[in-house]
Amino acid sequence: LAERLALNGHDVTVIAGEPHVKKAVTEEVNKVKVVRVPTYTFREAYHIPKEKETVKRLLQESFDVVHVNSIHAVFSLLPLDFKKTSKSDWKLVLSMHHSTEGYGFLRRTIWKLFWKRYVSRHLGSVDLVHATSSVEADIVSEHFPSVKNKIVTVGLGIEEDVLNHVWTGKNSDYLLYCGRLEKYKRVDLAVNATSYLVNRGHKIRLVIVGSGSFCKKIEKSCEKLADYIVHFPPKSRSEYLDLMSNARATISLSSAENFNLFLAEAYAMGVPLIATREAVAFCPELANVTDLAPAQVANAILKQISSNVQDGSGECALKPWNEVAQEFEFAYKAIL
Repeated sequence: LAERLALNGHDVTVIAGEPHVKKAVTEEVNKVKVVRVPTYTFREAYHIPKEKETVKRLLQESFDVVHVNSIHAVFSLLPLDFKKTSKSDWKLVLSMHHSTEGYGFLRRTIWKLFWKRYVSRHLGSVDLVHATSSVEADIVSEHFPSVKNKIVTVGLGIEEDVLNHVWTGKNSDYLLYCGRLEKYKRVDLAVNATSYLVNRGHKIRLVIVGSGSFCKKIEKSCEKLADYIVHFPPKSRSEYLDLMSNARATISLSSAENFNLFLAEAYAMGVPLIATREAVAFCPELANVTDLAPAQVANAILKQISSNVQDGSGECALKPWNEVAQEFEFAYKAIL
């Protein structure tokens, strides 16, 4: 989005929390000024800023709009706090990226005891709330009713390079999962369902691409089931697109998503999807997994790969980032 806005003639600055830098670093990336500010993280989450004053100084610069992404990091809530206590006249847009109260016991506890109230106290300074799907909009309205009338839904964009690929995997022998390896993604369920099929004589493999806190468990499964479960670290963009276009189908059984770009790009390319309703929040009509028993997921896989078309093809209109950027421009102008 930042790059597309810059190409449209806007001056764009991205202030990013970065746990791997020791001090704030500024660079230019495709006409976008990027300031990386050091943060502390706990299990790759929360991003507590080490240089809070640097962020405050940057927020004092002249902006028309400050667009904040995520309510699940200390770093990203700094502009809300700054707007609440300062005389800044820029408008504040908030993309919550909110799909659940937390993926584990600790995060759910923090959410219930403290974090939800902390976020709620700062929402009065927000001019517009952006949701990536109708599913997310409903969740945000339920958890934060005070901003219900400020919500605008704009789906995320598809990279234009996806549209240069078409599905060629009708005779392929592998399912593909790409993304974070976390417990809530239920990649282990995809492994179990694939094992169920293989043990009953079906020739199918599961290719997993990604990293995360669940990586070690997935790697152990790969060691035991090396004949049909394969794991790779994140691939280059070109390798990722080739893997996707040649897959028999893509799979995501996630329990919580706002807008799954992996499945959205697969859908735009014409690759069949095997997905829970949460995983296809960008178009819930595409969901074809409702029972999470491995045998039932296996049946959903068989049904999808037995047909040579993508279920629900054409039901969901996805747009390239250039068009999505224009929708954001309209949303920004509406509050200026």
